[in-house]
Amino acid sequence: MEIIPAIYILDGRCVALYKGSYEQKETYFKSPVDMAQYFERAGAKRLHLVDLNSRKDGRFTQHGIIKNISSSVKIPVQVEASFRNLEDMKIAFERGAAKIVIRPFALSSIEEAIKTFGPEKVIVEIQAKGSGVVGDGKTSDGEPIDVVDFAEKLVPMGVKEVIYKDEHSEGTMIHPNYDDVDRLILITGKDLSIFVSGGIGETKHLTLLKKIGASGAVIGKAFYERKLSMSEALKAVEAVQE
Repeated sequence: MEIIPAIYILDGRCVALYKGSYEQKETYFKSPVDMAQYFERAGAKRLHLVDLNSRKDGRFTQHGIIKNISSSVKIPVQVEASFRNLEDMKIAFERGAAKIVIRPFALSSIEEAIKTFGPEKVIVEIQAKGSGVVGDGKTSDGEPIDVVDFAEKLVPMGVKEVIYKDEHSEGTMIHPNYDDVDRLILITGKDLSIFVSGGIGETKHLTLLKKIGASGAVIGKAFYERKLSMSEALKAVEAVQE
């Protein structure tokens, strides 16, 4: 199981959101470049960079910071942003992204990205509130699409990696949403590598995620707040018997 540090960037600074709210954010003193170099020294094998300005403004704008980070470390970086089109995605690769993380506004956008850049270059983030996908349509009954139903639609498109992020857990450090992670892995785990984001704050959270079959954990606030260190996280997952 892989430990992937997340660097959330808003107005050029490292921040952490609480349950996805921009009104409830903490700003941290380290520059994004310093933070990236710190995580590389601590043993990270890749980094997860998030352009929070793009979520708020609907435009991928922090190109310069992404380039500065990618050129300052030797490990690969994956970039998450509200990409409006293929051109935005292309810019992320030009600025040094090894992979892009897309929060789909339509299933067609995923197909287009995979066809253009290849499945090994595209990660899909399933943004959810519990079991329901956020912002990706409704069922015929007007209910949010279930995360497992959504994930199953990704398999025939060629998607290989998925990040499940539960907004209810984001920034809380209380615990991840084990129930829905377990369902995702049980039903789609043979076809998709499931990474988990949101709620992770202790080594026991990582231990349980590995036991239920998660491929990795994307961690931000727990590292920023020093509730957890990279060495502690790595040791926790290494200690779990396969």
